[in-house]
Amino acid sequence: MKLNNFAAVLAASSMFASGAAMAEPFYINVNNFDTSPAIDVSQLPAIVPTDGYTSLIHQLGINWSATSVFTDDDGFAGITVGDSVLDSGFGTVSSYLDSNANAIGGVEANEGVGTFHQLRFSYNDLVGKVAFNDGMGGILARYTSGTINVYNDNNVDGDTSDLGEKLLMTLKILDSGGTVGNAIIFASVSFVDPGSFFFPTATDWSSLTVAINARIDSNVDPLLPTQIPGTNRWTRTSTLDGSVSFNRVPEPSVLALLGVGLFGLGAARRFKKTV
Repeated sequence: MKLNNFAAVLAASSMFASGAAMAEPFYINVNNFDTSPAIDVSQLPAIVPTDGYTSLIHQLGINWSATSVFTDDDGFAGITVGDSVLDSGFGTVSSYLDSNANAIGGVEANEGVGTFHQLRFSYNDLVGKVAFNDGMGGILARYTSGTINVYNDNNVDGDTSDLGEKLLMTLKILDSGGTVGNAIIFASVSFVDPGSFFFPTATDWSSLTVAINARIDSNVDPLLPTQIPGTNRWTRTSTLDGSVSFNRVPEPSVLALLGVGLFGLGAARRFKKTV
């Protein structure tokens, strides 16, 4: 199977699991974790907190720094399909976006994201295999394990160690696919702060499986990964921005996706061996 066909298999699996890749809106109960909630300015001079609930969020605007370490497992020159990758990174949710990808304004609608509170995320153990490498900096990995943790930053000071700041969610990676710059990650919600995240109507995220569609712009310097001297490993650090959206995934669909992904990865490996 040609590599571009393999990428198409992954893209097809993304469409299958996400239901035509349409974002499923959700809302956040900010007052559940923010100790200094936004003020409803329409009530001034009376000091009245907002209701704590965001408008329906279709996407999250994100900014983060990511580091990938690639290992040449097969002895072929450089980074090729099937080589291992380990990713780490940290970043912030910069905005809540509506159905037109516009930032939701007004503290009663966005509960003061970026001013009164902010969500932060980090990961250090995303493990997978290279699924595609165009040789010009475009590398797609298929991740099959790892965790992404989400925290609240109440006063937007860049840390999550102040009073009331805590772990809000842990996403356990199951699989991933998509294309370069438009990836999709499948994860189970292994932990969520009760009463914080909801799909209408009032469906808590506890124990859900979700498809996370990530549309990514990358600022990479250097563009190509750099070999670590004296090793069979390469590394690259990127400054990224973009957006993510979420969809619930029924369990049978998850199992079907995993089957498609495993088939595609095996086919790609067979193609490489015949080169």
